[in-house]
Amino acid sequence: MDDIYQSAEKVVIWLGPEEDGSSSAIEALDQLASKLEVDWVGHGITAALPQDIHTDWLDLTKPAPFSHDIYQSIYCLFKRSWFTRLWIWQEVFLARDAAEVSCGDSVMTWTSFAKAVLSLGYRTPPPVPLDFSEVLFRIWPLCATRGEHRLRELLYETRFAQCSDQRDRIYGILSLVEEHERLGIKPDYNKSVRDVYHDVMVRNSFVKEVRSLLPRCELKDGTQAMASWIPDWSVPKRCTDIWESRACGQSFTQARLSGNGNNVLHLLGVRATHVTRRFEILPGTWANPNQRHQWPSMWAIRRVMKKLVTAVQEARSLPRVQQTEVICRVLSLNQFSERWEPKHERFPRFEATIKRFLELSDTEHEVSDTLSVNDTELHDDLYSHAYGRAFIFTANANMIGLAPDTCRENDCIASLLGCDSPMVLRPTDDGCYIVVGECYVHGLMEGEGFLGPLPADWERIVRYDEGTGSWFDVYVERKRGTYQVEDPRLGPLPKDWYREGHPKQHLYTSYRHPTKDSVGFNSYSCDPRMLPESLRERGVELQEFALI
Repeated sequence: MDDIYQSAEKVVIWLGPEEDGSSSAIEALDQLASKLEVDWVGHGITAALPQDIHTDWLDLTKPAPFSHDIYQSIYCLFKRSWFTRLWIWQEVFLARDAAEVSCGDSVMTWTSFAKAVLSLGYRTPPPVPLDFSEVLFRIWPLCATRGEHRLRELLYETRFAQCSDQRDRIYGILSLVEEHERLGIKPDYNKSVRDVYHDVMVRNSFVKEVRSLLPRCELKDGTQAMASWIPDWSVPKRCTDIWESRACGQSFTQARLSGNGNNVLHLLGVRATHVTRRFEILPGTWANPNQRHQWPSMWAIRRVMKKLVTAVQEARSLPRVQQTEVICRVLSLNQFSERWEPKHERFPRFEATIKRFLELSDTEHEVSDTLSVNDTELHDDLYSHAYGRAFIFTANANMIGLAPDTCRENDCIASLLGCDSPMVLRPTDDGCYIVVGECYVHGLMEGEGFLGPLPADWERIVRYDEGTGSWFDVYVERKRGTYQVEDPRLGPLPKDWYREGHPKQHLYTSYRHPTKDSVGFNSYSCDPRMLPESLRERGVELQEFALI
């Protein structure tokens, strides 16, 4: 089917017959899209025509200028069964500009439909229907996801899509990723679901890349259907993913398998610290993140934040002047628009977030129980990041963070070669480890477990390159405004390694060795200074973790 969609002159997305005011919904969405231009890279939204700049069409602090009846019709349109199916991603992604949406006698292009949905996602939601945001955000990834497609990202974005065969969690999106991401996987329905998921993880491990998939593991209550290091994609992950961290630096996975049926995965890394105390952020009675109309009020969120600030102060884990900033970064998973160039409008601005955070944690500052426009984004981010997680204190007083709420005291926090997020691992009596899940720990997210902290004034950001249509890591020294693609903590190259010139060296450095296989060695995915032998020469105490 993928060849058919890609070569088709036009693909018609049939949503069904006219009902529940669907023609009015299509007309309204098409009108909204006609007022907008969308930057699909940074999700910036601008006016299509000068006369629309100062109108309600462009004011994202308000709902779109539709009547209640129109919003109800759009809501009913978004709830149609077509949007719930996994296989529709092929229709949309592979046809893209050739696709059009048809409902009854009403038609609009898919591009216009996606523009309208993206705009609604950044707007203040209408007061009714109460669950409008829930319905919208189920289809939002289908409309907002563009550019190159990584397997991890699509597995995450399609987590709520429905399929009758759970093997299609993998097979249904293979045609949407680049050939090298498919890892030679071919649909084989003679395999069990467990074997399909196991195969994906093994293939990723031995192309030296678990960075994108191991963080998808999440320890569930009850009996595990498969090894803890194999993500169960048949069940949506409770915690939101942690994006754009580099806890492993620029390192490859060093993996081997053992045990009956290759059910033990051995990875190299460092034992950074362990959990000494866990702090429940959200009471278990609060609704899940897919029922936004039942979320707690800002007043309730404030009580939690104040309680959290007090706990950090009592632990004396950080200098007082840093406490609020670090707590803010932890609760936001450090996902701020300033970490992208150009700034990514999908994420909040840091200065505005910390200012509001300080107001909310100030006992003398009055806070309304009704969410203001400025509070909505902060409230949504804090709640969605905290859901399914606990705030943790560790044996290292300066390392606090968020971990899956299934974590326990004495669970190990490890930085693993080739894994972008620190992982919570539970020691077993036989010297092995159970994967609890990925975590955000202040002081471990930028490779500090291997290299120590970045020099003062340096930080890593993610920069967009128009020529390739991709995002690349770059290190910037803010005071001088200088950029470089190599990590400033890394010293000279190991013996016999050298930098190879190429047309894209402003994006990444390629490294070569005269005798070793050095294909794929570059400053983006693997630096030879991050090889185990190089790290040991730096004095890094690597150990092998046997994951079961």
